[in-house]
Amino acid sequence: MILVLSGTEEGKEIVRRLHEEGLSLVTTVATEYGKKMFEQMGLEAVCLQGRLDAYGFSQLIRENGIDTVIDATHPYAIAVSQNAMDACKMTNIRYLRFERPEIEIPAHPLIHKVKTMAEAVDKSRILGNKIFLTTGISSIAKFIILKDEKELYARILPIPDHITLCLDMGISPTHIIAMHGPFSEDLNRAMFRQYHINTMVTKDSGEVGGFLEKIHAALSEGIDTIVIERPRLEFLQKYSSLDDVVEVVRIKNENVK
Repeated sequence: MILVLSGTEEGKEIVRRLHEEGLSLVTTVATEYGKKMFEQMGLEAVCLQGRLDAYGFSQLIRENGIDTVIDATHPYAIAVSQNAMDACKMTNIRYLRFERPEIEIPAHPLIHKVKTMAEAVDKSRILGNKIFLTTGISSIAKFIILKDEKELYARILPIPDHITLCLDMGISPTHIIAMHGPFSEDLNRAMFRQYHINTMVTKDSGEVGGFLEKIHAALSEGIDTIVIERPRLEFLQKYSSLDDVVEVVRIKNENVK
C-alpha cells in the first residue's frame, strides 16, 4: 500500500497515475477544499482529510500496511515533510520526496529575496504602503502587525474558513481576493492595477504555482517584490519529475509481485 501526501497539483496527478496503474493507495489532504478536488476526480474513496504529526502518520502507516510514502506536499510545508520522514524512520518504510523544480529568481533592483516570513514582514515595512500578499492563509497572521500602517491585500483560496480568518484578523472584505490559481501574467497585472499595489510578497511556488507570472507582472508594473526563498530539508530520495517518481513506485510494485 502506498501513501501519497498530497495538497498540490502534482500530488493529485501522482495519485491519479498510480490509481490508473491499479496500485493500492491512500492519500491525505489537510483541508475539506483539498478533499473536494479528489471528489471531483472520482477518487474520494482513497482520500483522507486531516493534519497529522509524526505519531499520527506512523499510526496511519501501521493501520493501513503502508510500505511507501510519497511526499508531494508544498515546498514550504516543511513541518509536514519532517513529520512524514520521522514517521517513516519509526516504521522502517521507504520515503520518497517529490518537489517541483525551483525557478531561478532573476537579479533585479525590484526583487528582494529573504529567507523567512519574519524577514518578509520587516522588508514590507520599509517598502510600499499597498501590500499584496500571495503567500497563503497560514502566513497572513504574520503580516497583521502592519495593518494599521499599511494596506494589506490578501489573495487566498476561496475557502469560507480562510475568508473568515482574514475578516477576524481585521482585513477589510474589499481587500480579500478569494480565487483559485494559478493566475496568468495579464490577470496578475490587472489585479495590481485595480488595487494600486506597490509591493507584492510571494513564495517560490515553482512553474506550476504561477511564480514566474507573478514576477513578470510585478516587474512590468514597477512593483517591489519580496520573494521568500524555499526552506531547506535534506531528503535521501528526491525527485522533480512526475514520470520518475511514478516509475520508481511501479517498478518496486512489480518486483514485489
